[in-house]
Order: sequence, then structure tokens, then C-alpha cells
Amino acid sequence: MRGQLFSRILQGLVGFLLLLACTLNCQHHSAQATTTKASSREVARIDSLFNAAVAGAEIPGAVVLISKHQKTVYHKAYGYQNIEQGIQMQTRSIFRMASMTKALTAVAILQLKEGGYLDLNDPIHRYLPEFKNLSVLSAILADSNFTAVPTKKEITIHQLLTHTSGIGYGDQDERYNALVIKNKVSEGFCEDERTSEMNIRKIANLPLLAEPGEQYNYGMGYDVLGRLIELISGLRYDVYIKNHILDPLEMNDSHFIIPESKREWLAEVYQPGPNKNSLEQTTYAYVNYPLIENRQFFSGGADLCSTASDYTKFMHMILQKGQYKNRIILREESVREMLSKQTPFDDGNSDQGFAAWVTNEKGANEGLTSVGTYGFGGFFDTYSWTDPAKNFTATLLLQMYPANAHHIHERFEQVVYDVIDEL
Repeated sequence: MRGQLFSRILQGLVGFLLLLACTLNCQHHSAQATTTKASSREVARIDSLFNAAVAGAEIPGAVVLISKHQKTVYHKAYGYQNIEQGIQMQTRSIFRMASMTKALTAVAILQLKEGGYLDLNDPIHRYLPEFKNLSVLSAILADSNFTAVPTKKEITIHQLLTHTSGIGYGDQDERYNALVIKNKVSEGFCEDERTSEMNIRKIANLPLLAEPGEQYNYGMGYDVLGRLIELISGLRYDVYIKNHILDPLEMNDSHFIIPESKREWLAEVYQPGPNKNSLEQTTYAYVNYPLIENRQFFSGGADLCSTASDYTKFMHMILQKGQYKNRIILREESVREMLSKQTPFDDGNSDQGFAAWVTNEKGANEGLTSVGTYGFGGFFDTYSWTDPAKNFTATLLLQMYPANAHHIHERFEQVVYDVIDEL
């Protein structure tokens, strides 16, 4: 799945010329929302970062949203949604959120737990029998078959939530990737007509990368959880998420299949071009999935498309301990559980919650974020975090794969902490 479909010619030159024209003629901001408290100096710091990044072809474009006390204080678009067609980025532009989908899947599982439909310590084979009697990968043979040893433990729902089930992604391990490709497993971004049931059976036929509960392996566990949501709720995964999360949060521009009326809002995906100051459309094959109307499988780990405004509403709900406009999306204790350290492993500067990274004391001492800061990131260079101690949320959405190589997210984080008190 992690292959290439096509190679673009001359787009680096075209992209550079368009970006240069953007720099010479205007800053190409869309409508913005700022409070009167924000001084021109603070705004200029952020503007300067992104205008320079666009002009230097570090990024094609971006949407930035910063909120304080759940009120938007900064919301701007920069650069291009489509370089070749000269379409400017808009604050309403829609982005492939990829792994930021996992956060909604975790909330959905916790909703079902609150309803008494499951326990996080339940073995997954209680609901999906194909995950019984699994094995751990030993070696890949010359004919692409494999040897494996039986697992000693069963996979639990909790392990799927924390990436400790032993299920991985192909890009985590070359041996595993060979099996993913051979068995035609979709890791998300699916463009054929398979169902979730069909894909989950393919995942269950793969050996695990490790004994359940003994190792962190970022992977397709959230796709399994997506199927679990379907079985318990009786709704297709995308329908459940819409009914129980997107609609209650008024995330009206968030979709798994983008409707015809909004397709012009979808940003193109770019990659660094052959020259230093150039960009070209990505050669990564699987970017058209949001436009395919006959899809039946929606990845619980990858397939949501959204806007900066919409995803910020989701982040605010978590900050508000599960509430949004007096609606209870999740109980306070479930939010606390989601953002608590959930594995016995040393995770470095941040702890692994359910889908979230959460800054711990070491991270707070060594970096900018406060203890308890939580966030989510995605494959196509999207990122959002909330710092509860300072009561702000920052979202930066790009569409790049491979991701930008200019540390734009780190630079943005530094600027945000430099100016947040004045915004």
C-alpha cells in the first residue's frame, strides 16, 4: 500500500513560479478571526513564519487556528490549496486528517464502554472470533510465507487502544510489510469496494509483531476497533461517528466521503520537489479516497477529513471534560482515562493515553508544553494540541507526504508559546 502511482514532471517549476507570484503580489490570507486583544506584533510573528514558508516552497499552504478559553483568537489560511490551478488555501479548506481519526475512534469506544456494551479488558475475540488463536511472527520465508509461534495471551480492547496488541503497520517492519502487501490488507485510505469485515479478516490472518501487551507497535488496531464499533452499534463506522460525535459537536464540514458540494475545498497533497525551492504533487498513491462514493470500508485509524475549525471543536470537547454546549459527549471520568498513562513502558517526554500523546513531567521540564498537554497528529502533516494549563488549543493543518522537512510544526509551536499570552 505504501507504493507510488505516478511521477509529476515540471510541477516543481510551476509550483515555484506560483509561489513566487504569491509572495510578490499578496499574502493570500483568507478571512480571519482575531480578537482585538491580539496586537499586530504577535500576528506578524505568525504571519512571517508561514509567509516565508510558502514563499520558500517549504510548504504549499496551511491553515492555522489558535483558540484561548475556547474562543478563536487567530485563524488564517496561507498559500495554496492547489498550486497548479492557483487555488488559494481557505480557512474552510478540508484536509485528510489520517491518524487524527484515531482520537474519535477512542471516544466512540469509551462511549460504548459507558453504555455497558463492552469492557476494555475484554478479549477482542469475544466480538471478533477471527482474532482467537493468533501467532507472533518469527521469520519471512523466501516464498513470502512465514513462520510464527502461538501467542501466550489474547488481544484485549485496551491493547488495541494503546497500540500494544502486536498489530502493526507495514512501514513499521519490512517483514510485516511484505505480508501486508501479499495479503492485500488496507491500512486505511482504501479505494476499492471491500467492507470492514473483509479487511479485518485479512488483518486477523497476519501474524503479530509481538506478544500482546509486551511491546508498543503503532498500527492497525484502530481499524479493528472501528469494526468493533460496527458490530456493537449496528451502524457502519462512519455513520456511528457522524451520529454520535460529528453531529453533536457541530463538525459540519467533517466527512469520510466529501459531498460533491464541498469537493473543491479538499486540499491537494504535495511533496518536496527535485529542486531545493520546489514542490510537486505527491507520488503517494492513496489520496483520492475522500472522493470515492462507493467505498464501504472506513478506517477507524485513518479516514476522516476535516477542517481546522471542526477539529478544534473536538479538542475543546476534551478540554471541557467531555462536554460541548451543555451536551455530554463523554463522561469526565472517561476523558480522564483517555488522557492518562495507559502503558507500563517508558514513553519518553510524553505518555501514551488512548490515541493521544500527553506531556509528562519530563516533557514539561525539557520542552514548551505543560504537564497534561495532549495532542494528535496525522500522516499527511496535520497536528493539533491543547495545553490545559494555559487554556489554549493550536491547530496546524498541511497536506504533505512525505512530510515537510523544515520543522514547521516545531517552529510554529515555539512561536505560539512566545505570543500566546498576548493573543
